[in-house]
Amino acid sequence: MPFRLDELVARLGGEIEGDGSVVVHRIAALDDAGEGDLAFVASRKYLARASSSRASALIVPPQARDAVAGPRIVTDDPYLYFARAAQLFSPLPAPEPGVHRSASVLSTVPVSAQIDAGVTIEQGVVLGDDVIIGAGCHIGRGSRIGSGTRLAPRVTVYPDCLIGARCIIHSGAVIGSDGFGFARTADRQWVKIPQVGRVCIGDDVEIGANTTIDRGALGDTVIGDGCKLDNQIQIAHNVHIGKHTAMAGS
Repeated sequence: MPFRLDELVARLGGEIEGDGSVVVHRIAALDDAGEGDLAFVASRKYLARASSSRASALIVPPQARDAVAGPRIVTDDPYLYFARAAQLFSPLPAPEPGVHRSASVLSTVPVSAQIDAGVTIEQGVVLGDDVIIGAGCHIGRGSRIGSGTRLAPRVTVYPDCLIGARCIIHSGAVIGSDGFGFARTADRQWVKIPQVGRVCIGDDVEIGANTTIDRGALGDTVIGDGCKLDNQIQIAHNVHIGKHTAMAGS
């Protein structure tokens, strides 16, 4: 979706220097940008590259307001502005409501939900409006998933887990598997300790591909609102992660 610069500023704030009627079609990197692209300058150290960029417009910090020519949006945090503008250019697809004929659904789902091929939803599951459950996902009995949350294909949610609104959970993630809990006998055998807690995930959380979050042994494993977890992270039982924490590997 194309935007005029003045339309972007009306939505996201900032100030326009130059022609606000310039139309941009996408966000691009400084070195790759061309006609119709919007690029951003995170700091003054990129000004040399900005001056040679072929982008139709730039997002710049206040100290670079007059250092580059051409149309530009001036904002205190160009990187944050870039992120918000990128969401406008590449919005998440809207749900396509309906239950695929190959899905097995034992709970009532909202008419706005999208339930894709091969999904299994057990009894007692509660889904919010506009939820998307991707192909091959499994939702265990008694789990609750908030409005607007999206599960990519082949996510597994064990029983009685709570997932908030507007979350994104990527393929291969496992929510609510058993934690590693064992006691040892005198003859060195292992005795499993049942894991009877839950996983409670807040709103606006994103969980990367193949990440696993163990259910609590007695209490709950808790992921706070706004947390962002990278791919292939293991969260052990009874861990509490505070709001707006980001965890990533290198």
